[in-house]
Amino acid sequence: MNVPTSASAGSKPSHNPKPGDTSCATTGSVDFGVDLAGDGWKFTTGDDPSWSDPAFTDTGWRDWSVPDNWGNHSDLSSYDGFAWYRKTFTLPARPAGVTDSTIIAALGKIDDADQAFLNGQEIGRTGGFPPTFDSTWEVPREYYPADGLLRWGGTNVLAVRVYDGTGGGGFYQGPVGLYSKARLRTLAGVTGTAATRTQLAQACAVLSRQHRAVASGDVRGYAATLAPGFFHQGDTADRRVAELRALLKKGRVTLTDAQAEVFVDRQGRLVVDTIRSWTGLPPARELLYIDPRKPVELGDHARFFRDDYDSAAMNRRAQFNVYLPKSYTRTSAKRYPVVYMLNGFNGSNIEWEARDIDAVLDKLIVEKNLEETIVVFPDGDSGWYVDTSAGNFRSMILKEIVPMVDRNYRTVADREHRGISGVSMGGQGAFTLGLTNPDLFSSIASHMGALSFAPLVGTTEERAANAGLRPLTLVAGMSAADLNRHRFYFDGGDSDEYRFGAAAQQMSTALAAKGVRHDYQLGAGRHDDAYWMPKLDRSFGLHTEQFRAHPVRQPREPKQPKSSYTWP
Repeated sequence: MNVPTSASAGSKPSHNPKPGDTSCATTGSVDFGVDLAGDGWKFTTGDDPSWSDPAFTDTGWRDWSVPDNWGNHSDLSSYDGFAWYRKTFTLPARPAGVTDSTIIAALGKIDDADQAFLNGQEIGRTGGFPPTFDSTWEVPREYYPADGLLRWGGTNVLAVRVYDGTGGGGFYQGPVGLYSKARLRTLAGVTGTAATRTQLAQACAVLSRQHRAVASGDVRGYAATLAPGFFHQGDTADRRVAELRALLKKGRVTLTDAQAEVFVDRQGRLVVDTIRSWTGLPPARELLYIDPRKPVELGDHARFFRDDYDSAAMNRRAQFNVYLPKSYTRTSAKRYPVVYMLNGFNGSNIEWEARDIDAVLDKLIVEKNLEETIVVFPDGDSGWYVDTSAGNFRSMILKEIVPMVDRNYRTVADREHRGISGVSMGGQGAFTLGLTNPDLFSSIASHMGALSFAPLVGTTEERAANAGLRPLTLVAGMSAADLNRHRFYFDGGDSDEYRFGAAAQQMSTALAAKGVRHDYQLGAGRHDDAYWMPKLDRSFGLHTEQFRAHPVRQPREPKQPKSSYTWP
């Protein structure tokens, strides 16, 4: 079950509802929101736990506005460390139908880690503070206040502890406020009409059947609630059933839905906005699509989403994002090449969501005639794609994610149709993983990559052991024949702060000296998205050339009943 990490609380629905029962959900929350963005905030650098106390006097702090960007303040542009934000505000009288547990504290995106307090009580945290710093600058914050915490018709204090470990800092993106789910859906552009009591009962019937089947270990009963062609966040019906069987082997499993709200979309599908929890997995807010005529769960047919699994290499649950081309969910047999895209330092798989990379790739495929390709974005954190005490990132990708993607997605599972790309640290990783695994990867691309660096992670001994994993060093020690097993694209900016433009020049010289074909670009620019993102057509153009040089005979599409619903 592929779920993003979040926190929530709520009561379990009944496992034995009566026919027509609607107690598992409501027809939608009241459209309510208090926007806390803008002026009226207080800000200071430093760190003191007493600053979470609503009684603390913050009049001596700086007047502030959020969203903000520390880079726009001369005294903060190079500051890395702790800071606190406080906002004192008055809530209106409680609107009819609104409970504290239906309110979500949305704090947008914060660079790098945060801990939020409402009226002195912690409501959530994301990322890690020193000594276990973990940058989560790209993760949207959604926290759930406990019942009784909000002071309706009175004064409330929101205090947010922030740590910035590198680069810019602050509340760099909204929304920031207290919202009902209905308002958050509106802000996200998700619209619909309220469900009738009959439609609410239909949705509850599907949810209750799922809850009962899971609780009793009835795998076939659960499978019967999934429509033919079910596809949800990467899960087919077969994969979802296999995952349920794996959970049941560990013991009893329960499935719960909290704060569920039902509305009807433009095509008549029932949509359940729920906080869904599976035993052993973190709860997550999801939109479930239900066919009211069957009734069964259809899945969301998403083409860009987070996948996850229990990683033996990382000894934890690991995430990666997946992009599927437009024809993927409209076919059932066609197979696709794959590109693995690696993030830079202090990044993760989620940073690609902030870049709307799915929309970027959709546009490039059409406008630049690129091959339709599955793109996988592993969570490389700051691990330099090697195995060290900081994490076994190399093994995670090579031994776990690559074979898992070939099992669970319709890939062309050979090296001729598998490429690897990366940005900055990820560009370095694309070269090291690609060159040392020629049987897995055929095309290698690097945007402003750290091609002159060895992996900068791990103990002194681990760094010494990995010193040879420096792209320029690797290339110097390889024969022209071995290098020519790959296709190469790489670039760098002439004003790159880390001199990665110069490293790209060195790489071009080294490859040219051995007669190795490559596509190289040195252009005007710094070490930022504005430099490399316009060059995605070059790197994916390289992968396209490789894939099309090895045509694949596609299997015949089976005849299937045409769905009356369409998907984006």
